[in-house]
Amino acid sequence: MPAKHRLVVIGDSLSQGFMSGAIHRADLSYPVWIAKALGIGAGFDVPSFEDAGGLPMNLERILGHLSRRFGGKIEWWEAVPAMAVVRGLLDRVEDYWERGAGTLPVAGATTRHNLSVWGFQLGDALTLTEAVISRAIPPPRDNFLKQVPEMAMYRTARRVLNPALAAADTNRSQVRAAEDLASDGGIGNLIVCLGANNALGTVTSLTIRPSEDSDLDKLAHERNCNLYRPHHFSVLYDRLMEAVDRIGPERVFLCTVPHVTIPPVSRGVGIFKDGYYDFYTRPWVWDSDFDPRKHRSLTREQAESIDSYIDAYNATIASAAEARDNGFVLDLCGLLDELAFRRSQGQVRYEFPTGLVKALREHEPLSYLVTESGSVSLDTRFLMVNEEQRVVRLSKGGLFSLDGMHPTTIGYGIFADLFLGRMREAGVDFLEPDLDWDAIVRADTLVNDPPPLLDDLRETLHFLDRGGLLSSLLNLF
Repeated sequence: MPAKHRLVVIGDSLSQGFMSGAIHRADLSYPVWIAKALGIGAGFDVPSFEDAGGLPMNLERILGHLSRRFGGKIEWWEAVPAMAVVRGLLDRVEDYWERGAGTLPVAGATTRHNLSVWGFQLGDALTLTEAVISRAIPPPRDNFLKQVPEMAMYRTARRVLNPALAAADTNRSQVRAAEDLASDGGIGNLIVCLGANNALGTVTSLTIRPSEDSDLDKLAHERNCNLYRPHHFSVLYDRLMEAVDRIGPERVFLCTVPHVTIPPVSRGVGIFKDGYYDFYTRPWVWDSDFDPRKHRSLTREQAESIDSYIDAYNATIASAAEARDNGFVLDLCGLLDELAFRRSQGQVRYEFPTGLVKALREHEPLSYLVTESGSVSLDTRFLMVNEEQRVVRLSKGGLFSLDGMHPTTIGYGIFADLFLGRMREAGVDFLEPDLDWDAIVRADTLVNDPPPLLDDLRETLHFLDRGGLLSSLLNLF
């Protein structure tokens, strides 16, 4: 008898559908596109975060409002009213999630099939529960200066793990929720996509704080490390796999961890040699301005060290899959390596799916992204636009959203394409022969309608940084 729950996902932001600084449209995550190809779209339960524009900070929404008010450039005399617009938007978001309807139980909520939560590390899949969250979240207070919902990741986890705020589910973790689904008819395919946040903080903070033995048993809000030593990663992954074995899915798909210097949240500057730059700094710092004594940065040697740690993580993940008859690897790291633009000096090895090429070509607003020879003008650089005669078009990027860490909707479609192919090789039967690329392309609001303010990317990012917005966001990872 086939499993009742054909797809369940335990993951972090990359599986939840986080984009441009917020979890907003969880219905556009890669697991949703896979579920639709499986023919279970309506039966694949994901939480909704569209209320108040998502959380913690929807940069696409913010820049959209600013573009409509100030056009393609914020002049110096407009900086104060522009920041007032931003503060107003953030204040409403903070009020909603700290004191408003975002704190209330979700009526009719069931156990989610996509159990992913942004910011989760390996250990959090076993330890973060409503009981932990309710103890950790302080009483709400309206903070005029720091208008980001306090402990936003925990508030997100609550809506995923215990949306009804039921007393019976107060000790439900990601793993425990999956166990509940398994006991209710079984799980056919379990995707486990965790580990990126065990290293991501190095490029969001541009500092390295290695893990210590004591970090293995700390809760998320108690930890300060941002790079797990490979043997610590292995210990935590073994714990997670023991729990996955207890869940007992028919197949378990384990995602590798991407190299964190590929996303444009950090920018390589200086001499490029053997795949690395001299330094990695903020994306709004150009080569001509960069000064290692002035700008926070990672060195080439540090970047190489981080990637070597990630390579060790991925060896652990591959070994875990190989040790299980039902285990398979989803090579997210290999995919991002193939897509990397600056690391490959523009010689990208990735071949875009024919379904995506066709959908772009037939969708008139984005047909300019496909050349006559069929090559696609989308890449992993920070998104920039050109505005001519009131028409705004991409000039760079398009695969990563405005936080520089997470994919656009089309980027998530590319994840789904990789995973669908690997799952098919593993014996999974799909109702549809391919992803619904037409729907994916049309759903990508950022690529279809990019904010004109991205015409001057450096100044726009500088503006957001001066207001403390980007640093507040990056500090959450």
